[in-house]
Order: sequence, then structure tokens, then C-alpha cells
Amino acid sequence: MSNDMDNFIGLSAVLTGFNQSVLAPDLDPVDIKSEYLPFFTQKIAQESGDPALVGQIFDKYAALQAQNLTPQQIGQAMLDPSNGPAFVLACRKLIFMWYAGAWPTIIPATASTQATTVSDLISENAYTSSLVWQVMQSHPMGDSNYRYGYWTKPPAALSDYTGN
Repeated sequence: MSNDMDNFIGLSAVLTGFNQSVLAPDLDPVDIKSEYLPFFTQKIAQESGDPALVGQIFDKYAALQAQNLTPQQIGQAMLDPSNGPAFVLACRKLIFMWYAGAWPTIIPATASTQATTVSDLISENAYTSSLVWQVMQSHPMGDSNYRYGYWTKPPAALSDYTGN
């Protein structure tokens, strides 16, 4: 992997379980990856207080990739607690972003309330492009590439959606 976008897509594929060609297709009119990368970089730097954290995440991913490990091994290594809480949380937020098209905010527990997570939608494109629709083999309300009546046939295999 040679640059941030390559590392971002490769890491995203490993963590989400989707093939890189699904996350960054050759013909990509929505180009959600170009919206997600700067958003992710800015949010992680802001929330962690460490502007170098995303670079460290990409460097670790590239080093693991160079070892010819399986995607599952890379994913496990990226989410290993020994990387530190901010590192692991950033990777988990990356997964959430791709699946939900939103950014999670964790509200810590207090003496009288449990911890909760709220999320803010990143954009209209992020919502309609979120991976959850492909996992559900569905589409967001009001936005579909399917032809009328598609629901009368059994859905394609999930692997047709994920590329894996």
C-alpha cells in the first residue's frame, strides 16, 4: 500500500469484511471513500487529541499487510487491545462509519446512567451508501437501484454484495 487512500481502503476492507472492489469500485460515481477518509482523519485527530494516530493506524496496517497475513489475522491484530484504547476505538469507529454512514459518539456512564452511543449522520450519500443496506440485501427508503418487483425473487447470495 502506497498512500493514505490505499491504506484506508485496505484497512476498511479488512475491518468490514467487504472486498476492496466493493468499497472502492473502478466506476464510482458516489466516491464515498473520498468523503470518509478526510472525515475519519479529522474526527480521530480531534477526539483522540493525537493528530498522528491515523498515520500510526495506517502504518500498522501496511506493516501487517506486508507480512502476507490473512485479512482475518490483520483485522485481529488491528483490534488487539495491546494497540491501546484510542487506536482500537478509532478502528471500531471506522467500522461503524462504513456500516452506518454515521459517526458514533460514546457518552460515558455516570453513577445514574449507563453508557450510550449516539451517532450523527455524515451526509445523505453516506446514509444511502452505508454497508448495512448491502448486508441486509435491501435499500434505504426512497433510494433504490433495483427494478420494481425485485422482491418477488430470492435475494442473491450475501457474497455477491460483499465481494467475499
